[in-house]
Amino acid sequence: MSNSRLLVAGLALLAVVGIAVFSHVRFSGGPPAAPDNGTATVADAGNAPTGGMLSTDDFMAFWRRRVESNPADYISYTELAGGFLRRAREIGDVDSYSRADAAVEQALKLNPKYETGISYQANLQFARHDFAGALATAQRIYSLNPGSAQALALIGDNDLELGEYDEAQSAYDNLYGIAQTSPVLSRLAHLAELRGDPQKAIGLAQQAVNGAVDAGASAEGQAWYHLQLANLDFNTGDLDSAQTQYSASLEAFPGYVHALAGLAKVNAARRDYDGAISLYGQVVARQPIPEYVAAFGDVSRAAGREHEAQQQYALIGAIDALYKANGINTDLQMALFFADHDLKLDDAVTQAREVYLRQPGNIRAADVLSWALYKSGQYEEAMAYSQEALRLGTRDALMLFHAGMINDKLGNRGAAREYLSRALEINPGFSVLYADQAARSLDS
Repeated sequence: MSNSRLLVAGLALLAVVGIAVFSHVRFSGGPPAAPDNGTATVADAGNAPTGGMLSTDDFMAFWRRRVESNPADYISYTELAGGFLRRAREIGDVDSYSRADAAVEQALKLNPKYETGISYQANLQFARHDFAGALATAQRIYSLNPGSAQALALIGDNDLELGEYDEAQSAYDNLYGIAQTSPVLSRLAHLAELRGDPQKAIGLAQQAVNGAVDAGASAEGQAWYHLQLANLDFNTGDLDSAQTQYSASLEAFPGYVHALAGLAKVNAARRDYDGAISLYGQVVARQPIPEYVAAFGDVSRAAGREHEAQQQYALIGAIDALYKANGINTDLQMALFFADHDLKLDDAVTQAREVYLRQPGNIRAADVLSWALYKSGQYEEAMAYSQEALRLGTRDALMLFHAGMINDKLGNRGAAREYLSRALEINPGFSVLYADQAARSLDS
């Protein structure tokens, strides 16, 4: 696809709610937010459809008709907002965030204490990376309804993004006491991975997959749980299992771009760059999300197609501008992109530091800041943040690679060997950009 056609597509189809992964840092905030298995049941909504019963367009058309017939119907405004969030998640329409925001705002004008409306408001803040604001909103919900599972989930998710991992664990444990459902299990799986227990994470994610199938979750919901399990398999270097789960995700929800991107990542790890390029081409033609555009560029570069790689990289700034225009903070993700590709390194350090100051306990923020500092030659400071990033014992090959390279620059050869060996042991194909560099550095 030509550069101009990709840019046009980028202006039409953009970010995805809570799922897309930019290397190991999500553009949409993490943990990846599993789709709801239908919208909230509301006693006075009549014969209202749930999210899994209708296509997104039909679902939104239903609630739009109700709003038009009764402008004072705050429930319909709220459900319409949910439809916009679902559309953003499914097709990457970033403008849907702003439309969802307007619908929620109208609903809360009509009923400021409507719990579902406040929950969607928190979800929007989370998607835009306003984690402190989303936490405050979630706590407001909890004050209105101390038994709210939705509030506990939101509190845990935002505590996790702010680096308050013990508080997130407490919220998720309380949530598990209420219901052992797939959304709860998936959150526990994500936290287990961060705490350095990938096998526990995989076990929980498999339970989430089984639970989603047994509960008759929506096609997109089932696809997402397969996707989470596939990502965990990939992160442990089990490429065969990852491929199986990405394929299962596509079977549940044909054309699911995140599963297609996962298969592309598996191909790249196997050095099948032509196969990866073909799949990434399909992905960015449908949803030119920056992390996938960057990955397309990276595999093109690995295949010796430098001109094509530069075409992809050139799109990212334009697409990112549209994220920002819709209120989505992408500082951490762009800092990592700049550092990885040796671009605007001063900006990379500044943006990563700003995120770290807002999320001082977040290990991902510490890791990206350490890498940006490393790339800009500030090795001693990079070391401090790298150590902080690894404090939970996370078995993340890319984070360990970063630590190895930083230690190497500081002359800590034994530590460098240990970190690089662990990264390659976990997943020899962890990165198109860095797997070969890790092996070369280890040999030297």
